[in-house]
Parts: sequence; structure tokens; C-alpha cells
Amino acid sequence: MRERAEFIRESIDFLHRYMMKSIQKHAEEQGVTVPQARVIAEVLVNEAISIKQLTQNLRMTQSTVSDIVERLTAKGILMKTPNPKDKRSVNITLTEETLKEINEGAPEPFNQAVRDVLNLLKPNEQEIVEEGMRLFVSAVKEKMEAEGMDHSEYFDVLFFPQDNPWGNKDSK
Repeated sequence: MRERAEFIRESIDFLHRYMMKSIQKHAEEQGVTVPQARVIAEVLVNEAISIKQLTQNLRMTQSTVSDIVERLTAKGILMKTPNPKDKRSVNITLTEETLKEINEGAPEPFNQAVRDVLNLLKPNEQEIVEEGMRLFVSAVKEKMEAEGMDHSEYFDVLFFPQDNPWGNKDSK
């Protein structure tokens, strides 16, 4: 069982690295660096956030985060507005144009990366991968529930219809 657990953990690490490389490639195609993409993602998640909070959340130095925010503000991706609760600080938010672009194409580059890999497999192999992932994610959800961990925001994937989770256009 130890070898199986090690293989699965290493496989997850490998898949994570692949997805990170895909994110890096997409970020570069969009003209931003990976650290800039991380800042954009953190601002997106929080809607409005201070430099100090960005620094803490991203585990970057304040000067690095400030520099990134300045560059992204100059590109029209982020904007700074006075914090209504603390006039000494500013809130960092995404511009309306950036939000629109993100909402129109949100997960597509990442879905495409996975789709490209799945297309290397035969349809029955794709079904085996999907069922294995469904079982593994379900077991992780069960473990998280048993340990009192909140999983709701991470496991919407468990609630898609069994017959065709991706709609007609991308099905197998």
C-alpha cells in the first residue's frame, strides 16, 4: 500500500507541475509573468485587497508585490482606490475590462491543457481516468468531512451529472 500511495502522490505532484507549466505558458502568452498572474488571481479571489494582505497571502516581499501592482496598474489590469475604512491604504482591484476578459475565458486555457492530454488516450481510457478521478476525489471529500475540513468550494466537481459532465461539445 505504501508504494501505491507514493505513486499516487508523485503522480499528483507531476500533474500539478504540468498544470503550473500550462499556467506559465498561458500567462506568458497574455504578456504577464507568473508572479503577476499570481497577483491577478489573488485580487480576483478577494475582489479588493491591500498590498499588505497580498504580501501575506502570496508570501512575497512587500516591495515585490508593490512593484508588480504598479506594473499591472500601468498596463490597465489593476486599479488602486482609496480604502474607505483606512484612508492611509488603498484597495487593489481588477479593472472592469480585466474582469470581463477573465469571465469570458476563465478556465478555458487550463481545460484545453487537460483536453489535449486526454485526446492522447482512447475513449475507453478517458472513461477509466475519469472514473478513477471521481473515486479518488470522492474519497478525499470523505476524508475531509471526517476531519472537519471545509471542502465545499473545492469539490463542485462532484456534483456534475454522471452521463455528460462537460456538455455535448466536449464529451469524450
